[in-house]
Order: sequence, then C-alpha cells, then structure tokens
Amino acid sequence: MPDALGWLTALVLGLDTLRRVYAVGRTLNDHFVAGVVVACMGFYALMHQVGPDGTHPWMLLGQLGIWALFFGIHRDHPHPLSPLLGWGSQLAYAWALWGGLTWWIHAPLALIAGTDPWWPGRWLVPALVLAGWGTLQAATRGLVVRRHRIPKLPGRVVQLSDLHASAFMHKAQLDRLVDRVNSLHPDWVVVTGDLVMPFSEGEHGYLVDALARLEAPVLCCPGNHDLPVLQELVEGLAAVGIPLLVDQQVLSRTDAGVLQVTGVNFHWSDARAQLTRALEALPAAPADTCRLLLAHDPRLGAWIPPDRFDLVLSGHTHGGQVAGNMFGLPASVLRPLGVRDQGWWWTGRTRHYVHRGNWCVGLPPRMGVAGEIAVFEPTWGPAG
Repeated sequence: MPDALGWLTALVLGLDTLRRVYAVGRTLNDHFVAGVVVACMGFYALMHQVGPDGTHPWMLLGQLGIWALFFGIHRDHPHPLSPLLGWGSQLAYAWALWGGLTWWIHAPLALIAGTDPWWPGRWLVPALVLAGWGTLQAATRGLVVRRHRIPKLPGRVVQLSDLHASAFMHKAQLDRLVDRVNSLHPDWVVVTGDLVMPFSEGEHGYLVDALARLEAPVLCCPGNHDLPVLQELVEGLAAVGIPLLVDQQVLSRTDAGVLQVTGVNFHWSDARAQLTRALEALPAAPADTCRLLLAHDPRLGAWIPPDRFDLVLSGHTHGGQVAGNMFGLPASVLRPLGVRDQGWWWTGRTRHYVHRGNWCVGLPPRMGVAGEIAVFEPTWGPAG
C-alpha cells in the first residue's frame, strides 16, 4: 500500500473513532477514553512511519482493530462479526499498550548505544506475545469460580460485577454467565455495579431479561456507568423483582436464612462523606444478623465504620486492569498506588472483597487478568 494512502487510511480511522467516542457526550470518561484511543493509534502511526515497508499493512490492522470496538459498541444488537471485532480490538489495544511500553524502554537504550531509537524491531514480538496471551486468558478464563469461606454467612452468595452490557456483552454472553451461576445453586446473587457499558447505556433490556433468569434472589448496587440511566435501571429491574439498592438496605430471607444487604450509590467526589451520610440514615442490623454491604467503589472499603458489616463486596477496578495474574501474581499496577485492585482486603475486622469483574471486551483492555465468579459460603457445611 502506498505510504500516502496508508496515512490517509489511518487518519480517517482515527477521526471516525474519535467521532464515535464523543457521539454520546463530553464527560470526563469520554475524554479519558479519547486520550487512550489517541495514544494507541499514535503507537501504530509511529510504527507505520518508522518501520520497514513490510510493516505498514500490519500497523493499519492495528488501527482497524481500535476503530472496530467503537464501530460495534454503538449497535443495538451484536453484529455477526461482533466476537471477531471484539477480540480483535482487544488484541489491537493490548499490543499498542505493550508495544508502547517496549518503545519507551527501547528508545533511551538505543540512544545510549547509538542505534535507531525509533524502531524497536524484534522487541515488538514479545509485546505481541504478551498481548495475545493476555487476550486469550481473558477470553477463556472469564467464568473461573473462586470460592471463599465466611463466618456468620447463612448460605451461599455468588457475586457478579461490572457486567457492562453492550454489543460485546450481549444476550449470548450474559446467558452463559447466568447458566453458570445457576449451576452453582446459590442462595443469593449480588451484582456490584456497572451493569451497563459506556456508550451503550440505553441498551439494557436484554440485561434485565438475563438477570431475571437467575434462580436465586438477586440484589444490586449501582456503579459509575449506571448513573446516566439509573432511574431506568431501577424501574426495569424492579419490574422483574430485582432491587437496585441506592443508599438502601433490605432484609432478604431464603430457606438458608436471613441476610441484611445494604447498597450504596457511586460518587466520584466527596465519596467518604456521602458514604457516611448514607450509612447514618440507615439503621444497623442486630449483631447476630449477617450484614453485607454492596459498594461498587473499592475506595469505600477503607472507610467502613468498625463492626458495621461482616462482608463488603466491591468491583470497579477489573482486577486492576493491568495485572500479573497470568504470571501467578494476584496484583496489578494500581496496587503500589494504594488502590484496592482485586481480592481480599481488611478494614479492622471487616472483610472486603474486590471482584475482578465479568466484562471481557472493552477499553481499556484487560491485560494479564481474567474475570471471575466469586462464591462465598458458610464456614460450616460442605463446599460446592
């Protein structure tokens, strides 16, 4: 492909991708996504310019993969090629991020050695391997079940989180997830926010239908991406008997026993004060009742009043997004920053679990961490 045509193709794909990013708003999330898109497309544009002539078509495939995510995500129904578009975009974004990191490491070393700092050459191969490995893990291990024992818990609780319903997490994927959860025979199912996907907030009818098929009582709390359609979600879920708890609490009774479930809203700013006000307005349950808090934002786990809850469940971080799980290291790049990224945390004697999420395809891409189904069971009785 002639270089001028290649540049023109890259420019058209880039501008159309940004048009689709901003098609639904100009929020902080939209600006962040646009920044990631520009950075990833910039990597492919740079490699297209400085690489050998034979690399040009491959770099344009990367541009195409980035564009494909936003081509598919605005659709009301999945395109027949949605799986290919979704996982292709996942690989394209992941390689841009791993490749970009490779370039930042390579460039100063090449300058010191007096070699070409622009083209990493064969060092892009390990970046591609890491991107492919992480994409494959996210695709194949998203329904892994992790089991945990909790004192006072009266029965089996299954946690889902960050479903991000969209053309890439549509009916078929949600139905598989629901069937897997039903096979675990839970006494309760809880969903800790982000039921819908950015840019697809209005397309949640199939999400409600899928959650209605769960055979155990379902309770939810909102996440940050649910806020634009919060009232619609509250009403839609209530119509099928599922409470979306927005600074509310309920006593849920099943044959297994009684569980007090509190759900709090998401707030980007003033989150600690908002949590304090919400909990002060709600009566505390008797100490012999198992008390569960659903809070999408894992920051809230550090601010829970002592002994107010027996178990706090959160989501939001997708395992830290860039993590070492595929290397056997259950931590992410966010942990050194003090972020509760995944797994178990403690505040005094309060247990806090941060779910890795059930969403697989989107932006930023999962890198090194797959989703999960978290199961919490009593300390007494058989597991499974």
